[in-house]
Amino acid sequence: MSIGSTHRAAINAFNAAAANPQPVSHRTIRTAFLDQNVELPLRLSETDVGVVLDRHGCDVFTVDVNNERPDDEVLAIALFIVESVNAEAGFTTEHLNA
Repeated sequence: MSIGSTHRAAINAFNAAAANPQPVSHRTIRTAFLDQNVELPLRLSETDVGVVLDRHGCDVFTVDVNNERPDDEVLAIALFIVESVNAEAGFTTEHLNA
C-alpha cells in the first residue's frame, strides 16, 4: 500500500514537529488526526475486541486483525494505544468520564 502525497505531507509535518526539541502541542496532535478525518478522543469498541473508534464511533484501526493473539492481549494493546494518543492530545481520564 502506498501513501498518497497528502498523507505523506501530513506525516512529514508531524515528524518535523516531533523532531523539534519543543514538546508537540495538544493542538498539533488533534489537528494531525483531524487532517485524517479522525476526531479525538479515541475509544475502544464495546462490541469488538481490539477495534478502536473515534469520537463519532467510526473505526480507526483494529489490533490483531488476523486473530493471532489472545483477546486479553489484544485488549491491552488497544488500550495502551488509545490512552497514549488521548493523553498526548490533552484528554484526561476525568475529561473522558465527564
